[in-house]
Amino acid sequence: MKNEKEIRARISKIEKDYNHVLTGSLATIQINAPRALMQINAETSLSELYWVLGEKYKSKLVGIDE
Repeated sequence: MKNEKEIRARISKIEKDYNHVLTGSLATIQINAPRALMQINAETSLSELYWVLGEKYKSKLVGIDE
């Protein structure tokens, strides 16, 4: 990824591929470890990509799984 277009394409791909874990509630390791790890992976990648663009990533996750 060397330009803004490629970075935005990667952001779109991550948001599409991880849509099922990027919405809803925040998972915890004790309750749902696989979902929590996927959320960490996706949110970290998105945060880094938005940082490269000089923007701030805002998570859509709310609350905590109980």
